[in-house]
Amino acid sequence: MSVVLSMRRRVAPVVLMMAVLGTMVTAGGTIASAASPQGVTAAQPAPGGKTNFVVSLGGFRAGRTDNWLRISQYTFRPDNGTVTAQWWRWNQGTMRDIRVDTPIAAADCGPTQCYARTPKRFMSGPSESASGTYQLSGSALTVTWLAGGTELEERWTVRTVARTDGTVDPSLVQLDWAGAGSGYTATVGYGFGSNAAFSASASASDLMRPENKVNYSYRYSGISKGSLIAGPSSMSLSIYKQCRDARCIGTATRTTAGDGCTYYPPGESKDNATINFYLASFAGDRRNAYEHWFRCLGYRPQTGQTCYKMNSHVKPLIQVIDDHGGFRGWVGAETSFSTTGDGNSNGDPINDTLSVVKAGPRLLAP
Repeated sequence: MSVVLSMRRRVAPVVLMMAVLGTMVTAGGTIASAASPQGVTAAQPAPGGKTNFVVSLGGFRAGRTDNWLRISQYTFRPDNGTVTAQWWRWNQGTMRDIRVDTPIAAADCGPTQCYARTPKRFMSGPSESASGTYQLSGSALTVTWLAGGTELEERWTVRTVARTDGTVDPSLVQLDWAGAGSGYTATVGYGFGSNAAFSASASASDLMRPENKVNYSYRYSGISKGSLIAGPSSMSLSIYKQCRDARCIGTATRTTAGDGCTYYPPGESKDNATINFYLASFAGDRRNAYEHWFRCLGYRPQTGQTCYKMNSHVKPLIQVIDDHGGFRGWVGAETSFSTTGDGNSNGDPINDTLSVVKAGPRLLAP
């Protein structure tokens, strides 16, 4: 059975425009003057013929605690070559976050009955926005964010998505990270685009439809305990089932336990320990709260099984939706900030696990 492996990363400085305040903010929290897009804009083709993209982006460097990441929605305007974005952002300094319960209980879909958790910031809509310009030359996409006279440049390669027979799927395109311009600390990113409105989404019940209940290839890149991490994994919805609350799905797998468990529930051991997986559609939009943790972390012989409230792996995800409104996967992040107790992120930042992730895309038949 396939499961998603945990990942770790860090957050580096990005200059962003806060939507409400109209100010530019670096990832470290320094305020600078905001600027509107400057210079002459010119019409550009839509990247891959698509205007709405979901993007996860981060800056990760080993042995440091100034790493950063964000989950974004980009909107391209081909008529004038401009791009706008809204995003959720985290870093290891002033923009740490805590784990909170969503209002959705994961009951009857695994061995424990707990509320799916997510970073507190993700419970609300995107808090920051930015404006810039873009240029498309063949498959080479350059996005330039304009910030008080400073240009921050993202480079992407626009790639088609194949159907199961190898032919081109016209309903979705993918962005492959191609590097950052001078002075921009982004190191890795993932993205997908279509012409579906950002209001289009899939419910947890939709995820359990036969066409969606498949294995999704999974990639991650980031940092954990000061070391860079990256690699492939997988996320198999085929082993998930709907919870009592239809807004949630869950599953459990067995593997060797990591550090932290002293006691084990009856029938389990260090070499045969249960991991709980929860995925909740808590907002009625593209956001999903994805969380996993070893069951033994919440078990004590005196009190029995409880819900683990400390250093679980929390992964805010945004759904990938194609031109036809079909669910195809996710982009997102892991924002597992080290904690010393429920409701804080006061652990040593070097112990954080942060990364950007993608799952999918699910391939369509011709």
